Formats: sequence, structure tokens, C-alpha cells
Amino acid sequence: MFTIINIERFSDLTLGEFFRLCFHGLRFDISTIVTVNFLYFFLLLLPLPLWQMPRWQKFTPWLFIAINAIAFSFEISDWAYFPFTAKRATNDVLDMITRKSDFIALLPHFITTYWYAPLGIFLLVFLLYKANKWIQKKTPIDSNVSDVPKWMIAAGQTIMLILASGLCVIGMRGGLQLIPIGNGNALQVTDNKFVAIVLNTPFSIMHSYSGKVEEVHFFSEEELKKYFNPVKNYAGKSFQKKNVVVIILESFSKEYTGLGGRKSFTPFLDSLMPHSFVFRNAYANALHSAEGIPAILSGIPSLMNEPFTTSSYGTNKLTSLPQLLKDKGYKTAFYHGGTNGTMSFDIYASNAGFDKYHGRKEYNNEADYDGHWGIWDEPFLQYCARSINSLPQPFMTSVFTLTSHDPFEVPQQYKGTLPTGALPVQQTIAYTDQSLRKFFQTASKQSWFENTLFVITSDHTAPSSKDPYYSSLNMGVYAIPIIFYAPGDTTLKGSTDTVFQHIDILPTVLDYLGYDQPFFSFGNSAFRSAYPRFVINELSGKYQWYMNDYFLTANELKPAALYHFKTDSLCRNNILQEKNEMASQELIPYFKAFIQLYRASVIRNKLSL
Repeated sequence: MFTIINIERFSDLTLGEFFRLCFHGLRFDISTIVTVNFLYFFLLLLPLPLWQMPRWQKFTPWLFIAINAIAFSFEISDWAYFPFTAKRATNDVLDMITRKSDFIALLPHFITTYWYAPLGIFLLVFLLYKANKWIQKKTPIDSNVSDVPKWMIAAGQTIMLILASGLCVIGMRGGLQLIPIGNGNALQVTDNKFVAIVLNTPFSIMHSYSGKVEEVHFFSEEELKKYFNPVKNYAGKSFQKKNVVVIILESFSKEYTGLGGRKSFTPFLDSLMPHSFVFRNAYANALHSAEGIPAILSGIPSLMNEPFTTSSYGTNKLTSLPQLLKDKGYKTAFYHGGTNGTMSFDIYASNAGFDKYHGRKEYNNEADYDGHWGIWDEPFLQYCARSINSLPQPFMTSVFTLTSHDPFEVPQQYKGTLPTGALPVQQTIAYTDQSLRKFFQTASKQSWFENTLFVITSDHTAPSSKDPYYSSLNMGVYAIPIIFYAPGDTTLKGSTDTVFQHIDILPTVLDYLGYDQPFFSFGNSAFRSAYPRFVINELSGKYQWYMNDYFLTANELKPAALYHFKTDSLCRNNILQEKNEMASQELIPYFKAFIQLYRASVIRNKLSL
């Protein structure tokens, strides 16, 4: 059912391959079943006189039903959640559930829109209950044991418990191999795009809970600097105290803009491009908002099973645009119309150095609440323009929209006027683009407008696409717009095909401003040609490294495939074997060096100077 419902993500899956993946998936299923039911097995097999314990006999079946119902709930909910994440849910879904204000408010929408998931949960739990009752009737606990010595019964039950426990441990580990299986083992039997079919959701959640990364040592510290030096110093120019406004548009795929080569739903954004510096070959570093925001504002790519901000490293000291510019006398503010606490953005904003957080609470007008996530984009962006106007210059603000998010609704008055497409998200993108137009109309009348650099980008791409390039789990699914617009600077115009990613925004902004102090950055300025140009992503243990027109994939750090991306954007011709020498000299060392630098910096809390 999971595969059928999400078949658009598995368009080139054959029936034979599907059954092969199901067979390999049994190993992960057994591990989950045994782990979930271990307590039940243990209680059922304790060396106790169960025939004399009717309450015990009533309690254990209900325990069995309850714990499996929870597991089924997570598994079947992923039928609907998978299109938004392109991977099996990990432990970050638990964080989403515990955010009561969001989860409870959105629950009615989820139930009605994705009705097949709760229906599936109900039917499976009902069948489980009925089948378990039938088995209980057919296999009653034998009470006719008066002729058997009690010590023999206890000894038999003890032996059974020991044997069962041993089998359970083997089942949990996924076999007798040295290391227990984890999510990454699915990559040993299939390509990343089919990993979700092999895994199951409870297994994925249980095996992503630690959020830890392990240090690697491919190079010495001196060798590492030959490939990457995270300490950037752009001293030499005089610092210009321009205001900086970073506008982050929810789910704005490159596909739906004038850059995408398809039908555009962003006429205003397109009209701004001739007056801006445009990155035509730009990519997100993640597929989720909670990962995209730190990448944009702090230059931290998403290379873990969970968002950096909610991981065990979330309290690390960060290098962030607001913090660095505060040292230059800037006032800072973060704007997001969502319910305060949504995705822990308020916590991240505080850690990143923003002076103030403006959310739904600060907006303080529930008449503009969309009924799901927060305040509609149009009124909230007007609020942002007015609020920014009250800040003393220079200031640095970040504005994050929300309407172009599931459930993809627009205000009633616009439902018949905005353009629609094959997907619901396209109309919401048109609405946010219109709201952006009105924001700039208001902002352009303010005294600070001409002295401001606007950075406009997306947190990630939209969760769905019918285009083979933009829906592929290669580079297309990460393709976004990134635009630098400075109305008072006629020299900041044009476009470039140079590869650019979220983590390059921070150093590029600082370079443009003439920031004259050294700072830490994983990314590189677009205005400095001496640095390597690359893009890195990670999804379910598969790394993607795009550099020098070549696209390298690695499963758990082991190179798996290589494509010449300019001529093979759908990644159909793996040339790793024939280009192995080139890859080993020109691509793989840079990839490994970056992973080593990233992990060491995160683990040692060295993400700042």
C-alpha cells in the first residue's frame, strides 16, 4: 500500500524489483516486530503459574494490541507523510507530534485529507484484535498440570524464556553479524530512491533517535586545509552598513518560477530578476524547513538523520548572519507567521542571535489565521514591512512565509482569481508571489528601502512534482531560486550559472557588505573564484556531491555512482567505473574532506571562531 500510494516517487520500479525489495525488507520487518513486542514476549514467557492468573491472561493481549497499534499508526501515517520528506519518517516526527499547538490544530485536516491513513490504521488494528482473539481461543493456557511437578514447569518455562530471548536479540540485531543493522543497511540492497520500500517506519524512527555523527579521519589537519578552510577573511574593502532582509519562501521550487523552464506561477519574482543578481544553478541543502533555515542563515547543511537544531548538537555555538552583523551595530529580527514554537524556529532564532522573534502571537490578530499553520502571507508580510520600518538602521531581518505549505489553501477571495495548475501547491505559490509584490510595494515607499540588500530564496522545494527532472531524488528535487536584489546598487545585476547552495548565502552576503573580520563558514562567497564550487546533500544515508559538472553519490561515504550531470541530468548512465581515476583525484577527496570537516566541527562544537 505504501508503494502504490507513493508510486509517483517510484516511477521506474518493476514488479520483479518490487518483490525483491519486499524480500530484503523482511529482515527490517522482523527486527521491528521483535523490538516492538519484546516486552510482550517477556511477560508471556515468565516462569509463572499463568493458569492461576486470569488477570495476567487478560492484560497481556491488550498490551499486545496497544503496542502494535502504536507501531501501525506510525507505519501507516507514513503513507501520507512520505511525499513531504522523500524518506521514511525519522525521530523528528516525534518532535512534530509533541508540538501540541501545531499537531492538534492540524490533526482534523490530516484526518480528512489523508483519510486512507486513519482508515488503514483502524482496519489493521481491528484485524489484529480479531485474529489475536481467535488465536487465544485455539491455544488456551493448559490448566491441567496437577500431575506435573512445579519445578519442572518452572524449568521448562525458564528454558523457553532464555531461548526466546536469544532469538529476540538475534531478530532485533537483524542477524548474527558484528554490527546490528540500521537504516543505512538498506542501501546495501538497493539504490537510495527505493530505500523507503525496504525500510519500515517504526524501524526508521528507532534507528535515527540518537542524532549522533561519528568523526572520520581521511586527512591530517594540514592536508584538510588543502581542500577546505572554513575560516574566511574578506578584509580589504570598507564595510558598508547596508540593511539585509533575507526572505525565505516556503516550498518555492525553481520549477514553478521563471528559472525553471516550465510554466511559471511567480510573475512578480520573475519581474524582479532583471534588476537583481540571479543564481540560475542554485540548490537547497535540505528538504525540510527545520533544516533549510539553519542552512540559509547559519550555513549549516543538513547531513544528519534529524534537523541540526533539534539534535544533541542544537545548543552548539553558531556562526550566523544576525550574530555577526550585531557585532557591527545591526538590530535583528526574525519573522514567521506560524504559531510560536513551530518547528522550534523561536529557539533557533535565539541561538542564532536574533534580538526579537515575531510570530503569530506577536501579530496578535486571529482574524487572519489560516486555520492550520498561522497567519496568511499577505497580511503577515504587510505586518513585516511595518515592523521593519520601526527598526533603527542598519538592521538584519529574516522573513519566512508559510501559506505555500500543505494543506495548500488560499484565502477565499482569491480562489477564483489566482492561476491554478495540476498540483494544489502551484496556486499557493501564486498567492505568496502576489503577497510578495504587495510587500515590496509597501517597502519601496520606506526610507530604508534603497539602502537594503534583499536575499530571496526558498527553504526547500515543493513536496510534489510531475516533472521527471524536478521529482527525481537527484539534484532536481533540490533546485530552488536564489536572488540578490539591492535597489540602490545598479552594479548588482546579472546572472550566473555557477553552482550555488544555501550554505553559500552567508559568506556571499558578508563579502558583498565588505565584512572585515574572519568568520567560520562551510560555504563560499559567489564573488570569490578561488574557492571550489560544489553542492552537498544527504538523504537516508545517501550523500550527493555536485562539482565540476559531475554528480557523485555515496552510500554511507562509499562512492556508489557518478554521472556527467550536464549531459545526463536524469542520472541514467553511471560512469563511475570508466571515470574512476578522475573521480578519485578530482571529486572524492573534496567530498571526504568536507565530511571530515563538517563532522569534526559539529562534534567538537567548533562552528564559530
